[in-house]
Amino acid sequence: MLRSHVMLAMVLLAGMGMQALAGSGNPIPDALRQQAAAGDAKAQVALGHALQADGVAADKPAAVDWYRKAAEQGSAEAAWMLSSAYMGGMGVPRDMSAAVEWMRKSVSIDGDPDHMSILAITLFTTGNLPEASQWAQKSADKGSTKGMTLLAMANITGEMGLPKDQAAGEHWLLLAAQKGDPEAQVALGQIYITGMLGRTDTAAGIRWLQSAADQGSARAAGTLGYFYITGKQNVPQDVQRGVELARKALAGNDMMGHFAMGVAYATGAGVAADPARGWYELATAQRMDNQHELKSAVDYMSRAATQLSPERLKELRAKVDADAAAAKATGSTG
Repeated sequence: MLRSHVMLAMVLLAGMGMQALAGSGNPIPDALRQQAAAGDAKAQVALGHALQADGVAADKPAAVDWYRKAAEQGSAEAAWMLSSAYMGGMGVPRDMSAAVEWMRKSVSIDGDPDHMSILAITLFTTGNLPEASQWAQKSADKGSTKGMTLLAMANITGEMGLPKDQAAGEHWLLLAAQKGDPEAQVALGQIYITGMLGRTDTAAGIRWLQSAADQGSARAAGTLGYFYITGKQNVPQDVQRGVELARKALAGNDMMGHFAMGVAYATGAGVAADPARGWYELATAQRMDNQHELKSAVDYMSRAATQLSPERLKELRAKVDADAAAAKATGSTG
């Protein structure tokens, strides 16, 4: 059902420093402006943050200017924020080459291993595989669980220009999971259950997915919920437990939560059968499926659609479109 490959690590970009800052609405203190103007690098970074977060489009170029001043004084944080600005086109034209260069400067100053993993991902997406693998290795060697997860998936899949080495991949992924990284636990759980390493370990896979779910991972809850609901991949079927987990994932607007609940409603597993609700949840999950992981969604949707009128299907499609547009507008895409 799910493809576990190096692109799973792209989720790291969303939560590790490549963020747009939310507006605070608070006025910027004059003292901060004065300190920044006097050459205080920390104040310059703080002023850049404030200007970037104030919600005023005209202030974004000024934020970049203050980041640049601080970066030129050797501030790793400022260099990182400059890379973020160039990557997102915030206050400057979007320029991936410039973003990568400022990332390199930032990690060369402070050696942040998590930032190294993001640099590796960015280099991977821009096609610079040899350097990407080098930074992934450095990140993992310095103890970043994000780097370990990235390196593990690269080893397992043979992406990033590395030869396939399942033993090395399992080593790094297990190390990251043991350190408590939920993304690593999700990946390891899926890999053990689906047999991606050439063998299955269903019990271990369930334990790792449950561990991630216990930490609040909606993706883990939805994935484990799906397996319990369907009994796929030799997971012992427990529809009540599956629905419970799927609902938690659904509350987090996670793709797997929508998918698992869609399957439950479409098949009547653990809930009263509701083909309309099932079709809606499955279609929503399919809309969120950028990596084309949900291969069986169409089959479940077709099963539900046979019990719905053309008019009802039209209404449901319109609702999916409207809800997806609303989620995009608020940034809550799961």
